[in-house]
Parts: sequence; C-alpha cells; structure tokens
Amino acid sequence: MSQPQYWTMLTPAGRAKIANAIGTGIKINLTKFAVGDGVIHPDAQQLTNERFRGLINTSKTLDNNPAMIEIVGIVPSTEGGFYVREAAFYTEDDEAFAIVKYPETYKPNIADNASAELGIKAVIDVVQSHMVELKIDPSMVYATQEHVSNEINKFMGLLALDGGAFSDSYPNSTNLDGGIL
Repeated sequence: MSQPQYWTMLTPAGRAKIANAIGTGIKINLTKFAVGDGVIHPDAQQLTNERFRGLINTSKTLDNNPAMIEIVGIVPSTEGGFYVREAAFYTEDDEAFAIVKYPETYKPNIADNASAELGIKAVIDVVQSHMVELKIDPSMVYATQEHVSNEINKFMGLLALDGGAFSDSYPNSTNLDGGIL
C-alpha cells in the first residue's frame, strides 16, 4: 500500500506517550503547534524547518469515532512570508506528538500587501481520546463559523422554549430585557 500524498501521524514519542498514558492513566497535555516550510517524511520526529510556533486553538473528539481527535492551530495574520508544507503538534514538554505533511500553501504577510490567518487542522488517531487533554489559552482562541452557528442555534432553542421571551429559561428570574417573569 502506498503512502497518501498528505497525512497526519504520531511521532515515535507520541506513540510512546499514548502507550504510557493508557498504562498509567496519566493524561497527555497537548499545548502548541508549529508550521514549517521544509519537506517532511513519514519517519520524521520533528519539523525539518520550523517557521512559526504558537498555541493550539481548538480541539474536539470526533462524534463518529471517539479514538480520533481534531486539533486546530491558527497562524495569525501578523506572521507569514513563507510556504507551509509541514506542521506538528507538541506536548507540554515540547516533544513533537504528531506531524503533518501539509499541502504547500503560501502564508502571506503584511509586507506582501496581503494578510490572512491560516488554520491548520489535523485529525489524529490516539486510540483513546480521553487520555489526551489540550491546554488552550482562552485569550488566543478564534471562534470558527461552526462554533458560532452552534451557539446561536442553542440560544434560539432557548428562546423557543420561552415562547420567544428574552429570559434565561430559569424559573423565578428576571427577563434579560428587565421585565419580571
């Protein structure tokens, strides 16, 4: 079987950390991600040419497969002027947990008269997703369109339960518009 063109895989250190977490019950903390412009190979243990390192933005366990986690890192608009060909996600002790061979993408910078954020998403098979925790700095989190849509739908559902009144859905409380329930 041939290797796919683009992929995400655990590093040897990542596989060892998962085995240790399953054996000891001590969770793995993922905290950072990085991107680079080098050429990465399936036996790599780290990026070949790192260009940016930052904090993980979001993560979730996939609904259809609880062994898989989806992790997103954002390269901010203030960084750029390089191609992204590789990415990695790191544990709190700065060991590469998973590496990604990423489709070549130019990350512009402000000097190019173009600026954009670049989201790097990886789906990683971790065998038991409850053994992996992600430490996310809430001041660095970007809301995705999917997240905002889900939150609006939840709010609209609460309004429907209240018959359209602007209340917080709890008995014996005041409406958000100041009236008494």
